[in-house]
Amino acid sequence: MTDDPPPVAVHPPVLYGGAFLLGVVLERLAPLGTEIAWPEGLRHGAASILLVSGLSLAGWAAWLFHRAGTGIPTWRAARRLVTHGPYAISRNPMYLGVTAAYAGLSLAFANAWALLLLVPVLAVMDRLVITREEPYLEARFGRPYRDYRARVRRWL
Repeated sequence: MTDDPPPVAVHPPVLYGGAFLLGVVLERLAPLGTEIAWPEGLRHGAASILLVSGLSLAGWAAWLFHRAGTGIPTWRAARRLVTHGPYAISRNPMYLGVTAAYAGLSLAFANAWALLLLVPVLAVMDRLVITREEPYLEARFGRPYRDYRARVRRWL
């Protein structure tokens, strides 16, 4: 097994963080003029639920990777196939958790730009990260990964 990392085109923390910061800048330079139209209590409640559940899910998934001794950042090689815990429900629980946390932060700050930018972020994640990781994982783990991919959905 080589130490080659997956051939992703962009690293997820850079993508999510960059998109959120771009949303903050765009909100200052060219506000949409439409605050997220929910009552403040509902917006903050939804933001809190998304943020806490997203960070919890991503943290749990990352902890399982750490415990298995496999690379968490996409610039490190995958050493073990983790298929239990949240990985039994989603092949990408870290990405799912970060997506929920991103949406929660966008709602918390009532930043419509950041929320709108989540759509292209998910498209980039799907096309330039996940679809590049999957062949890498198949080549690395073979039949166990193919079986895992057949029984567990990509997102939910």
